[in-house]
Amino acid sequence: MFKKYLLIVSALAVTACASAPKLLIQGSEKSLMQVDKVYTQTNLHPDEQRKRLYSINYQQSGFIARCTEVNLLDVSKKKLVFTVGESKYSYLFHKASGSFDENIKKYFAPSCKKSALRKLNAIDKEGLQAGKVFKGMTRDGVILAIGHPPVHKTPSLDGKRWKYWSSRFNTFDVIFDDSGKVKSIID
Repeated sequence: MFKKYLLIVSALAVTACASAPKLLIQGSEKSLMQVDKVYTQTNLHPDEQRKRLYSINYQQSGFIARCTEVNLLDVSKKKLVFTVGESKYSYLFHKASGSFDENIKKYFAPSCKKSALRKLNAIDKEGLQAGKVFKGMTRDGVILAIGHPPVHKTPSLDGKRWKYWSSRFNTFDVIFDDSGKVKSIID
């Protein structure tokens, strides 16, 4: 009986490990979990009280700046656990966000290219600093300031309307003009 129990537990452990995302770094066999340093690729807006971020990208009251070094602790097929300084956060995945691996790679990478800031306009830089969207920002500026819009409501970044959630119940739209700059923000 004990052997049978051990076999079942071992099989479950192997299955759990096999189903965990690999988070492979593009062009490498190395995983994000194996590198020394990992950095945020956009500003993140966690729920500070619960220490959670959501793949739907709720725009909560917390703020983790772009290019912040994080320590990845654990990954499963539904969440990524990491620390920033002494604070521990859980990044919770929802299937509406597309692929877990692709979603995580939008927000975490082994380096942070500060050169991306060179092509931003003054309004983009202001939005990035504040972690907010302002009229006149470019698409790249919006992504760096508040993250990617959820793919199930904004399947293409070429569209003129991107939908974000400020909470589980409230959304807002970022509307772009023909030149690709924010024309309006609609709550």
